[in-house]
Amino acid sequence: MIQRPCGNPPQGRFHILKRAKMRSIPTDLLRTFVTIIDVKGYTRAGDRLGKTQPTISAQIKRLQDLLGVQLFSRDVKEAGGVYLSEEGEVVASYARRILLLNDEMMLRISRRDKRGKLRLGIPSDYADHFMPKLMAGLTDEQAGFTFEVVCDLSHVLLKGLRDGQFDIVVAMTNDGPAENPFMTWREKLAWVSGPAPEEGFGDPLRIVSFPEGCIYRRSMMSALQRSGRSFELVYSSPSQSCLETAIANGFGISVLAERVISDKVEKPGPEAGLPRLDDAVVGIYVNERARPATRSFAARFADMFVEHVGAA
Repeated sequence: MIQRPCGNPPQGRFHILKRAKMRSIPTDLLRTFVTIIDVKGYTRAGDRLGKTQPTISAQIKRLQDLLGVQLFSRDVKEAGGVYLSEEGEVVASYARRILLLNDEMMLRISRRDKRGKLRLGIPSDYADHFMPKLMAGLTDEQAGFTFEVVCDLSHVLLKGLRDGQFDIVVAMTNDGPAENPFMTWREKLAWVSGPAPEEGFGDPLRIVSFPEGCIYRRSMMSALQRSGRSFELVYSSPSQSCLETAIANGFGISVLAERVISDKVEKPGPEAGLPRLDDAVVGIYVNERARPATRSFAARFADMFVEHVGAA
């Protein structure tokens, strides 16, 4: 038997230990990496995370430098997206598990009596359509928050966030996201009506709408003004249910996000001659003074939202 002297480890073993020196990988780099994979592109990842494309590229370069591997293939690209290298596939699997554990840990370390109230602001149509699904997806730990949900117009919610009235806000904007979004996606808008009359919708168009300040209303008015189409506002209500009832009974037409349209109303076809609508931008915003547990909830909330509304 060959016996090695006590003291320093063999050179080969020391070399392996030196190369295996542990590095800490920031979770924000992993979240950016996973987002690129999910939305299939650097630019779309920047839009979703509220960061510029150069910032996204710099984060991926830093992640690759820390790991010492190439995460994306240099030679092969998927149509309209990105292609992971063999090492990237491994890192992606671990990244998702690390982010899941990180967010669960941040939520769990605060007991319910320490979390207090989580104040959430969300437009009423989104609340009616998505909140039941989103809340049903919460784990017991996440449900430990006490929720106060306020429904209002997006610009009112964003002002409330700036004034410290909310911890998390879901809001819709026209020309790009508001300041410091946590995550964003584009939302397609569509005209909605009751059964289309044989003689068409008439001139001027009868418009049903949410109150002044609503993004749907602004988009609708802008599209009509650009096209030179005359119109008159015949009904206004903050309730989507009331609007849909008026629309379904032929009182007028309106605009909604495609994903919140119920089966009570219809989408007119191209033959209706209605003007094209610009997309809106939906964002999740977090109070800059929010606690880590709130930010971790926002990350899980965003993941659930994307799962239910689909990648934009």
